[in-house]
Amino acid sequence: MPIAAKRKDDYIKVKQFITDTKGHKLAAVIDIDELKRLETVLDLIPSPEKWLYRNKKALESVQKGLKQAARGKISRLDLNEL
Repeated sequence: MPIAAKRKDDYIKVKQFITDTKGHKLAAVIDIDELKRLETVLDLIPSPEKWLYRNKKALESVQKGLKQAARGKISRLDLNEL
């Protein structure tokens, strides 16, 4: 997996957030130029992996597993038990 240094210019600039009555962010208002940059970034995600980013529950599970693995909390899977 390639790693790149993040610069301030790498982030999408949000003009305004649309929130509900409790202050939860529902949407973001961005310039058309920022939308084009965002579309370019999204096009970099390989097609076989796009489903993961559309499935919040699955993405959270994968991220949790990666964090556990990074901390050494792993176990062997016995394929005969499946």
